[in-house]
Amino acid sequence: MSAESTAPRLAARPAPDPVLLAEVSALLFHEAELLDDRRFEQWLELYADDAVYWIPQGPDADPRRDVQLLLDDRRRMHERVLRLSSGFAYSQDPASRTIHLIGNVGIVAAGEDGELDVASVQTIAEVRRGRQALYAARVRHLLVPAAEGAGGAGGGWRIRRKEIRLANGELPLGNLTFLL
Repeated sequence: MSAESTAPRLAARPAPDPVLLAEVSALLFHEAELLDDRRFEQWLELYADDAVYWIPQGPDADPRRDVQLLLDDRRRMHERVLRLSSGFAYSQDPASRTIHLIGNVGIVAAGEDGELDVASVQTIAEVRRGRQALYAARVRHLLVPAAEGAGGAGGGWRIRRKEIRLANGELPLGNLTFLL
C-alpha cells in the first residue's frame, strides 16, 4: 500500500471560511477526545473505508522504500482497535493514559470534490507504568465529505488519510502501541 498514492491533488485555498475551520477543528478535537477516553470503536467510525493511517519514521520517509513506524489501511486499523479493546494487547497492560493537545489547525487546500487537506500540530502526553512520555508531531488529515445520511460523531466529514510526523520519529521511541 502506498501512502503517497493517496496524496490529494488539491488547489491552494487562500483564506478558509471561519465556520468551516471551526467545523474541521471540532472534528480534530473530537478525535483526540475519543482517543483519550479509549473509545476506539467510535474513533474508527471517523475514518473512511479507504482510510490510511501513517506514521513515518523520519521527516523524508517514503513508504515505498523506507521503514515506517506504522502504515495501516482501514482493515489493519480495525484489527488494532480489536486488539486494544480485547484485553489481549499485552503491550498495553496496563493501558496507557493519554492527553492529546491539538493546535495550529489550518486548512491547507481544498479539492473540487470537497476534500480538505488539513494541517495541525499535536502534543501527546502518555502516562504508563509510573512514567510519562511526551510526543510532538505535525499532523495532516485528508478529510472527505461524509456519505449522505452518515451523521454520527464525525458529522459531515470522514478522515481518508492521517499522517503523523513525529518530531522525534528517528529516535528510539519505546512502546508506541497506543493510538496517536
